[in-house]
Amino acid sequence: MPELIKSFAWDAFVLFFYAQVVGLDGYRIGLALAIILVFDAVADPYIGALSDRMDRAPLGRRHTLMAAAVLPFAVGIALVFAPPQGMGQWQTFAWLLGFGLLARVGISFWTVPAYAMGGELTRDAGERNLVAVMRNLGNQLAILTVPWIAFSVFFVASPGFAKPQLNPAPYPGFGLFVALLGAALMVVGLVGTRARMRAIEAADRGITERSAIETLPQLLRRLVAAIRTTPNIGRLLMVALLVLFTNSVVNQLTLHLSTYFWQLDGGWTQRLLLAGTFGSIAAMFLAPAWMRRVGTRFAMVSGLIAFFVVQVAAVLLPLLGLAPAAGTFAIGAFVCAARVLGGFAYGLYVVPFNTVTYDIGDEHEANTGVPQQGLVASFMFIGLQVGSGLVALLAGSFLGIIDFPAGVPVDQVPAGKVRALAWFVAGLIVVAGAAMAWLVGRFDVSAEKQAEIRRVLAERRQATTKSAPAP
Repeated sequence: MPELIKSFAWDAFVLFFYAQVVGLDGYRIGLALAIILVFDAVADPYIGALSDRMDRAPLGRRHTLMAAAVLPFAVGIALVFAPPQGMGQWQTFAWLLGFGLLARVGISFWTVPAYAMGGELTRDAGERNLVAVMRNLGNQLAILTVPWIAFSVFFVASPGFAKPQLNPAPYPGFGLFVALLGAALMVVGLVGTRARMRAIEAADRGITERSAIETLPQLLRRLVAAIRTTPNIGRLLMVALLVLFTNSVVNQLTLHLSTYFWQLDGGWTQRLLLAGTFGSIAAMFLAPAWMRRVGTRFAMVSGLIAFFVVQVAAVLLPLLGLAPAAGTFAIGAFVCAARVLGGFAYGLYVVPFNTVTYDIGDEHEANTGVPQQGLVASFMFIGLQVGSGLVALLAGSFLGIIDFPAGVPVDQVPAGKVRALAWFVAGLIVVAGAAMAWLVGRFDVSAEKQAEIRRVLAERRQATTKSAPAP
């Protein structure tokens, strides 16, 4: 939940806030977010590899880094939404860059070990499906809560601001809310999983690697070797990148499209941000049965194809004049219905994808003889950071290229610029969706293969236990 709260707040509000409210030009926004992307993408595998090797740390290999993440994240995300007034363009750039790095890299010290822990809590296939469902239900509750509170408490209509997201006053309070909620949930996660992980890490102590220090070149060589040893890891990275790329296109540009393209009021914007979550929650209860019926790979492919089709239709049909007019009740209902269907399709995809991630961690352990769920999990989050960062870089640069106006009433924004932005969004979704559907079909994740991997790992752990000296 903390990662999803951060991601939703970042994707939905940061680009819009700095471009349309603060007035930072698109090129500087793109540059700041690109630098954050590079640091975040490098940090994730380093954090994953470090976490795999920290058995002797005070709180264990996962919880030590997770505890260290709480304060940096909370400070960073709160201050991202509270830049001082009167700063110049480069000063604002430095503020976004500095506190954006603190927030995003800081929470990576939580998310990568926490996600790796999900693959260690159980190796039973049915229980792993349950872990994936519960993880994603928590995620959906997180992104259900944030927009509801955002547009019920902070971004409400006021004199002079018919579109409350254009009002600068609520943003500092909203940032503080995100910081405190995320930090509180991180503490709950730490306390709630500590006892179980203490026992698991004690049992693994004889087979984990001891060294906790690794140079960047050594890490990069190990990442390349991991992809060569277990090709599914490379596919995992690319799938995560493309899916999160598309999600970031939708999330980061929703406020732009809602404000200028669909011209929805604050009530509809709130419903729009919530709609996909309701669809995803409904899908969580059906996803395990769907996986058993059609298989893991087909479940992912079918969910993804439906997700991409619905998301692009919400933009493309209005562009082609095949949807209700902008600013009407009907266009709000149309887009919200599309988001509900898209969320449902995404829910059918994401549960098998999380299960596959855990299974690939087992596959890599079987290939190498060493538990490396942290390293494998980091590949997924490299994809997440790169996908989100690429969208921010492309979107910020595109807003700069077309000179999209900031701080002006909606009816004064040239229609041609709004349509150009909408075509840009539709094009990104189509390209990423086509690549995604092809790539997921190449995963080697048969049930027979995973059963054999679990058998090998069980035998290996049993042999290690028998050979361990008595305490």
